[in-house]
Amino acid sequence: MLLVAVLLAGCGPSVKGPEPGRPAALTWDQEIELGRKVGPDFEKHYGGQYADLAVQAYVRSVGERISRSTSHADLPYQFAVLASDTVNSFSLPGGPVYVTRGLLAKVSSEGQLAAVLAHEMGHVNARHAARELVREAGMQALLDVLGVSDGGVAPGAARYAEGRAKAVGALVSHHYTPDQEDEADRLGLDYMVAARYDPGQAMRVLQGFEALNGSKPVEWLSTHRGPANRIEGLQKIIQEKYPGRRGRTGEEEYKREVVERLAAPKP
Repeated sequence: MLLVAVLLAGCGPSVKGPEPGRPAALTWDQEIELGRKVGPDFEKHYGGQYADLAVQAYVRSVGERISRSTSHADLPYQFAVLASDTVNSFSLPGGPVYVTRGLLAKVSSEGQLAAVLAHEMGHVNARHAARELVREAGMQALLDVLGVSDGGVAPGAARYAEGRAKAVGALVSHHYTPDQEDEADRLGLDYMVAARYDPGQAMRVLQGFEALNGSKPVEWLSTHRGPANRIEGLQKIIQEKYPGRRGRTGEEEYKREVVERLAAPKP
């Protein structure tokens, strides 16, 4: 799945080129700029950012804690809660990471939130969204968004707007491949463990999403691979790589900082 807003090229990560064996059609700087430009339209599709600044700050603090443990800690990550009641999470090229208000209402601990954010950062670090955008929206549309000239002629306003619409549409409808989901799970697990979270929380959040998938499937399951095989894969990694590892779960903190605030009447 997917799928968030950022800074410009000079603030990009120190690793500029493709990772070994993983050619990317866009440079890191272009991915960062693309995320910055399409982020606002993507947010609008999901109702904009959630109005509670305290909830936003809490989610951002968890994301920033994990981001320091990623393989590209110098990416300009940004974390935000979208106002939508759908249950989903997203990452955009170059660093933006989103969770919906609906997802926060279904998660029961800081550790589970950490697992979701770490998984999305896995997609960012593996450059999944950028590769899929090239495939689904087309390279020319993305270059139009980036303002890259074609034959010495910079794209005009109409082409820029059309490119943004194509990119956002691709991000909204996109779903990751099983291999991409597995890679993001592996990376995310490493990130959350390095940030001292309980690795078992990654399995528990997937089990929770699986339980939600009754007569009314949640949107998260339409943009992410189904939990069953992923739970099995995570369990195997934990047994082999992190046996007996414990860490932060943050149930009380999450209840106080998120659950109670979501349930409180709004003025």
